[in-house]
Amino acid sequence: MPLITLLSDWGLDDPYLAEVKLRLYALMPDCRILDISHGLAKDDLIAAAFMMNNLYPVMPEGSIHLLGVQDIAGANCPHVVVRIGSQYFIALDNGFFEYFHWISGRQAEEVYEIDIWQDPDFDGNDVYTFPSRDLFPKVAAMLAEGRPLDQIGHSVSLSMKVLPMPMMKIREAKDSNGNRIGCRIYGQILYVDHFGNVCTNIRKSDYDCWIKQFPFTGITIGSKRLKKPPVKAYRDVGEGALLSLFLKNGFLEVSICGGNAAQLLGLRKESTVTVDFGSLYD
Repeated sequence: MPLITLLSDWGLDDPYLAEVKLRLYALMPDCRILDISHGLAKDDLIAAAFMMNNLYPVMPEGSIHLLGVQDIAGANCPHVVVRIGSQYFIALDNGFFEYFHWISGRQAEEVYEIDIWQDPDFDGNDVYTFPSRDLFPKVAAMLAEGRPLDQIGHSVSLSMKVLPMPMMKIREAKDSNGNRIGCRIYGQILYVDHFGNVCTNIRKSDYDCWIKQFPFTGITIGSKRLKKPPVKAYRDVGEGALLSLFLKNGFLEVSICGGNAAQLLGLRKESTVTVDFGSLYD
């Protein structure tokens, strides 16, 4: 039985999560369910993609992911099953896969629009309000049985929506003679975790590229200027000190050792972060 994961913005105060799990257990009594998170901000597809990027590499083959963010279908937003590698995603074609590709570099290899019927909310009533409960578990059960995708739907392409992507740009600096003297990477905060650590969209690969050409001179985030380069571990600095480090997922995080960086520095998702190299920004 493949692992089934749930990722949503339902929260834990309402019965939505329990309803979905009960439906899954009714269809697959022996299924294994992993709750990734249900604390996403409403409709936060970027955070959903960020979390999935962290976990996708260590998920077992054949895992089935149910994405309960913006799950109501529309004319241009059908329900789809998407295969990426050996794993399957059941979701709305709402932009999640574009963000996941942007963050992870992984692309959909097969996309099928779901043709099977969603169960109505009430017997005899044509009311359909919760696909994550009334449709997605049916699809997950079919996948768990080994049904081919063409028994679930028909092959399509993702709609490739035009979405607002987090700002990311690089500006080189030159002196009056046209000589290259530095570089500034502009990025944004992608995600703020429970501890107030802020993860940016600045990648280690970009940092490594520019640090070979110019010396590191600082990171600016909020009103603070951090002049120490990224460290290897949180405790490489003293209690209460501002620090940066690269996470296993390859993105730059800014934190306060033993503190809440987001709260203390007034940071939020989409706040600007810059990393500077060279004499111009010293």
